[in-house]
Amino acid sequence: MTLNDKIIFYLMENPKATNSDIANFCEIQENHAKVTISKLKSREDIEVSGQGDKRTITVLKEPAVKLNKKERYNRQLDFLEEIMFSDVDPKYRLEASAQHIRLLNKL
Repeated sequence: MTLNDKIIFYLMENPKATNSDIANFCEIQENHAKVTISKLKSREDIEVSGQGDKRTITVLKEPAVKLNKKERYNRQLDFLEEIMFSDVDPKYRLEASAQHIRLLNKL
């Protein structure tokens, strides 16, 4: 996940966040947070209204987070494990596991 993505996700949950809040969350300098917010604003990923204590940041474009293959693989295995050990009809479990095997082979 990029710094921009991390900031956008944070702002989705904290639209009233200050530059200091963002910097602390992302473990960066406050000046870096300010510059990144300006870039996100110019790219029209966010909209900033108000100033100071009344500033609100609205996220206009959610990031498309790219997961690496290992993360996708682990998520698929977790999902498959949930299905296999649930009270779901055995026919459905077999079908779901076959679909997951095909997906995992493509990774």
